[in-house]
Parts: sequence; structure tokens; C-alpha cells
Amino acid sequence: MLIIRPVAQRDLEDLLQLAHKAGQGMTSLPPCAETLQRTINKSQASFDSLTPRAEDYFLLVLEDLDIHKVVGTAAIYARTDSKQAFYAYRVMPAIHYSHSLAKEVRSDVLHLANDYTDCSEVGTLFVDPDYRGNGHWLAKARYLFMGVFRERFHSHVVAELRGWLDDQGKSPFWDAIGQHFFEMSFDEADRLCATGTNQFITELMPKHPIYTRLLSEQARAVLGKPHQDGRRALQLLEDEGFENENFIDIFDAGPMLRAKIDGLTSVKAIKKGAAAASSLAAETTGTATPETATLAPQIVMNGRLNDLRIIKTPVTYANSSDSTTNNEATIELAPSALDALGIQAGDLIYTIDRS
Repeated sequence: MLIIRPVAQRDLEDLLQLAHKAGQGMTSLPPCAETLQRTINKSQASFDSLTPRAEDYFLLVLEDLDIHKVVGTAAIYARTDSKQAFYAYRVMPAIHYSHSLAKEVRSDVLHLANDYTDCSEVGTLFVDPDYRGNGHWLAKARYLFMGVFRERFHSHVVAELRGWLDDQGKSPFWDAIGQHFFEMSFDEADRLCATGTNQFITELMPKHPIYTRLLSEQARAVLGKPHQDGRRALQLLEDEGFENENFIDIFDAGPMLRAKIDGLTSVKAIKKGAAAASSLAAETTGTATPETATLAPQIVMNGRLNDLRIIKTPVTYANSSDSTTNNEATIELAPSALDALGIQAGDLIYTIDRS
């Protein structure tokens, strides 16, 4: 059985293994035990805090309970610039016209921007390749968490995807811009950011607009293009309601997207109700009545910040003539699901009623 829970101290070795599998460019999951240990400590402090804080960081892990191993990660930052500036390039069109030649020349210009300051952020979404197919509900679990604990987050949320790299792990965008101003390799800059040392970005990065016509053809081709492994993640974000506003990462030109938290598809689909034990007979027999409308497996959360548990399991919304609009139905689950969530009948739980 798979379960999503807050990261724990015992997860360090599993996180290290996942970090090595994640590969280059995923700066929020670096293969560095010291950095990951700080990440675990920061997350635990956030889950333990009774009041919202700007520096809150919540790292969720996907655990295979059958082998007691962490096989996936997903994180949420309460605020993007809680400690350091949050920079991005905004890609804007520029049009020049010569009346004497009757000629129009178009280009794009990269403007350094802080537009995503004071947003919440989701990231660090990674699933062990052996467990592919679980990234969808792991991603949605973040939005369920944000929707239930809404007071801990801002009005908007951003997501940043890894940019495109070639077969040798090189970034054409970095080669065109970054290496000339930072005088280091992409790997070194990536490593520094992964370990939390990114003040150098503010100090060394170019402050003036950059015309993309000055970049190589290879660099222009990857503006806003996600990493080969991130195309599915991009689709999931767009399905949730994230929008591409022509912002890109300053290192690898990966796409950045933004959405209103209250407008996310999963947040709008959250239901709450009292848990109840059930054999889910209606689900197994394929019959359902208006009073007990059974759905396919749903994402279910116990709603306890300091003992959070999220699973995917069949549920029945009882005592409701319209299960799609009732927000406080009795929610029936199998006894094993109640045990996995660490709850008893009558406890308040939350679901996303489509997955």
C-alpha cells in the first residue's frame, strides 16, 4: 500500500537514493546528505508550527508501506522569497520599425523580474521510475493539503519546471548567458543553488534586458522548454489551471507557471465529511443508489497537520442525493483505509472527488 506523509528523520537514506535517480537540474532534491538533512529539519519544523510562517516548507513523501521505503517526493513552499530574492526572466516581445526602409523587425527581450515574489510554490515532484504512474495523485495531494490548510499559503502558487538539457547534460541557455556572467559551469551553479547558497545570483547576474536575437539558435529553441522528463508534469500543471505567463528560469530557461490556489481544479473539488467504516459493497458489485453514491478511488486526507496521512482508496459518499455538490457527506472507507489514515469512525476527513 502507498501512503503520503510528512518527511521524517528516518527517510534520509531513501531521499539520497531518490536524489541520485532524479539526476541533474533538480536543485530542490540534491544528492547531498547534509543539505537533505537540513531540508528534513526545516519541513518538520513547519509541520510542528501552530501558526503560519513565511519560511514554512512542507516536504511530503510517498512511502511503500509493504517495504517501508520512500519512493517519491513533493514539496510546498509557503512563500517564494522568505529568505532570498526570487528571480525569473520575463520574455517580452519587442518590435522595431524603420519608416525609411518600411521594414519591421521583431525580437524577444529577457527582462529580469520579481513578479513571483510573495507567491507560494510547489516543486520537488519526483517518483522513483519503478513507481511511475503515481505522480498524478502525488501532485494532487499537494493541492488537497493547500486547500485544507489554506491559511498557511498565499493567494497564488507558482511552479518551476527543469529546463531542457542535451544528452551530455548541458544547458544551451546557460552556455549562452549564465556562463559569461557567473564564470562557472552549469553543474557548479546548480550545485550551489541545491545547497542553499544562491546569494551569488543577485550579485552576479546581468541586470539589463537581453535581446534573444543575440543568443545562439540552440539557446532560443529551449526558451520555456521543459526537461525531457518534465513534459508530463507540465501537462498536469496545465490541467490544474496553471498558466504560462512567459516567465522562465534564469539558469536553464525552464518554464514557470502560476495559478490562483482557490481556482485550482483539485482545490475546487475538495469535499469533507465524517469518516465511516464500510465494506464498499456498492463499489464491488457495481451498484449504487442516490443515497450511497460510490466513486472510483479517491485521494483522502486525515486533515491532521502534525500527523498528516494521505492515501488513494475507494470511498462512498453517503446520505447525499448529489455527491458532486454535497460538501459534508458521510464518507465511507474500508477499515484498512481508516487504519492507514490513523483515524476512527466519526473523524473529519477530506477528499478530492475526482482523480
